[in-house]
Amino acid sequence: MELRHLRYFVAVAEELSFTRAAKRLHIAQPPLSQQIRKFEAELGGALFEREARAVRLTKLGRELLPEAHQLLERAKRFQEHAARQARGEQDVLVLGLISSFATPRFAAMLRAFQKKMPGVHIELSNHPSAWQLEALERGTLDVGILRPRERMPPDVVSHFIRREPFRLAVPSRHPFAKRKAVAWKDLRDEPLVLVEPGVAPPDYYAGFFDRLRDAGVEPAVRQYAQNVATKIWFVSAGFGIAPMPHTPDTEHHSGVAFIDLPEDAPVTNTVIAWRKAGSSPALLRFVEFARESFAAH
Repeated sequence: MELRHLRYFVAVAEELSFTRAAKRLHIAQPPLSQQIRKFEAELGGALFEREARAVRLTKLGRELLPEAHQLLERAKRFQEHAARQARGEQDVLVLGLISSFATPRFAAMLRAFQKKMPGVHIELSNHPSAWQLEALERGTLDVGILRPRERMPPDVVSHFIRREPFRLAVPSRHPFAKRKAVAWKDLRDEPLVLVEPGVAPPDYYAGFFDRLRDAGVEPAVRQYAQNVATKIWFVSAGFGIAPMPHTPDTEHHSGVAFIDLPEDAPVTNTVIAWRKAGSSPALLRFVEFARESFAAH
């Protein structure tokens, strides 16, 4: 099996057209079709159902596509790492973080690390905690800033870096906006804006819901958002109110006020996480630097 066969397979799978895939790959269609058939013969099964005007993935094709993406991603990282080594750079660090951690304070920490370790190239991306944990297990992410699960993967190490009690984001024209705090019973019939399931950890809102129900209030979810930034925007647009961790760096949004919940409000934690095995010197230096920086605050 060759990497080009994986690229050809992914291109056809994404385009669902040999013509468009050949154009995307800058090759002629007949050789592309020939190479795909050769790849299918090596695998021992068809990847595509071919019809006169349509191309569809077979069951085998659907099952192999995610793995093909992962293999190509790893190959890309290998090539980029080799190129940087050839240029004299020391290492590459693939870093993920949740959107609520994209703060000026964290940016200052990254600048300080880059100044101290200029030979380490950081590839930074914003992803939900669940995605980061899966990427850590696959080995496509080196280190993540994320919300931990109740049960973390056995091959992932994590270190606590921040504790955040929940507060309430409300539209600036909402009656709550003039108050410093609310009681749980005050939230009856208030529409909620939450981060959609699968993005936040499964138990992320569990404590908040428990306290509402203990007060005789049944949660009423009106809107789901894909991330924290979108959730705050929905609040500013008047779609509802939103429970969210108290993060001072991010509590400055036009059209939104932040108020306190009762003293028994749930608390969420943020951790820095990395794999036990295969930790590079650059990764260990970053983890040490980050832990010291977070401890200082």
